[in-house]
Amino acid sequence: MRNILVVAICTVSLFLSSCQDWIDVNPKTDIEAEKFFTSEDGFKSALTGLYSMMTLEKSYGRQMTFDFVEKLVQRYDNYAPGAVTDEERAAIYKYGETTSSKNAIADIWLKLYNEIANINNFLQYLETNGDVILTEGYRDLMKGEALGLRAFHYFDILRLWGPIYSLDSTKLCIPFRDKFDSESAPMMAANEVVKRIVADLQAAEELLKNDPMNYEHVAEEPFIGQRKHRMNKFAVKAMLARVYLYRGNKELAAQYAREVIEKSGLELVRNNQQDVSLYGETIFGLAMYDMEEKLKNYWVNGSSYDVQYYISGNNASGLFEINEGIGLNDMRYRSGYGFNHTASNLLMCRKYLGEGLYGEKIPLIRLAEMYYILAESVALSECGQYINTVRTTRGISRSNNLGTDVTEEQRLEVLDKEYRKEFFAEGQYFYFLKRHNRSTFYRCPVENFSAYVLPVPDDEKTYGEAE
Repeated sequence: MRNILVVAICTVSLFLSSCQDWIDVNPKTDIEAEKFFTSEDGFKSALTGLYSMMTLEKSYGRQMTFDFVEKLVQRYDNYAPGAVTDEERAAIYKYGETTSSKNAIADIWLKLYNEIANINNFLQYLETNGDVILTEGYRDLMKGEALGLRAFHYFDILRLWGPIYSLDSTKLCIPFRDKFDSESAPMMAANEVVKRIVADLQAAEELLKNDPMNYEHVAEEPFIGQRKHRMNKFAVKAMLARVYLYRGNKELAAQYAREVIEKSGLELVRNNQQDVSLYGETIFGLAMYDMEEKLKNYWVNGSSYDVQYYISGNNASGLFEINEGIGLNDMRYRSGYGFNHTASNLLMCRKYLGEGLYGEKIPLIRLAEMYYILAESVALSECGQYINTVRTTRGISRSNNLGTDVTEEQRLEVLDKEYRKEFFAEGQYFYFLKRHNRSTFYRCPVENFSAYVLPVPDDEKTYGEAE
């Protein structure tokens, strides 16, 4: 862990000397770096910086959403159709041998722990200097967001590097750091990490109970506006639903998922022609400034594609059940809605091509997932109504509704199809497959898939306390 903390400490030293070197925020929010934690505005800017760090490419601005985590489930065909064998596509799973995989894993690990270090640093200063925050409720709001962000990061690290939880919840897997210092941390058992994550989320839930939940911009006080761009009250509850389902506590998972659905004030998007990222139902997402320029090497709106992430028509037809006649009107697939379709039978996802009000968005938690969590957590006879709600909203005919007489196998099969459709280019499908230890998936290039646990990077083994 020492090598990671060196980078984190360097990062913090950067922001102490130069605000713009540390965070990429609107110049209007920049203040002198030495005043960061000596004023309320300084704390506001620092918190904004934590979110800004997450939009970088080695984090949720690429690798943890549409890139590496999606490549693990063979999403794209950004090669000449038929030119790559299953063996070549499976090379990504040779984590210790394939340079691209090895580097991506190391980069993601380092970046996420770097972000955690900065969150911990923020929380430490909040404890020592928080009295400078004078506006009523703001200190609680800031602490709640930061604790929620820390839990969010650790949960994704656990989901990638941890074991298949239902099979081996006591396996030592990742270090858990809740202090900003230079000390190494031992590997912690997966179930202990989950306890820490839940504790952070429960504390955040209490601190955010008076969250204003303004979804729109608030001109007179931007800090409390656009709460979808922050780890808000319902984002924390949605995270609790995720974590409890992961832990196997379906009763609590259902409780929190239902609360988000009923009380967040959000509704499932019925038309994504303009709202390409489904921002209307986003519970928590990031705003990426100048997204089009930053992601032009991966997503370019045009009639032909070069190295951009596209899928073939055949791939899409299988993915969205077009051949079965189920997905023809599914807005997640239709041309000009979920995808752009070209004359050369190539399709590009539109989630990162939005403009105006719906542009520059990175969806991280959406309402549809709460329906799926609820569907997985209730009795078999009840699950269909929640799956059907999402499917019909997306444009699938009611004639394809799931009934009340289903088996557990059928429920998981339908949810598998929904996760792969709904969260295309969002990085959530891999976690579903891992949680259920699925031995195969759509377009799986190996006979029996088992590459669910990422290896701890070599540098961590060298400088930390990993075995």
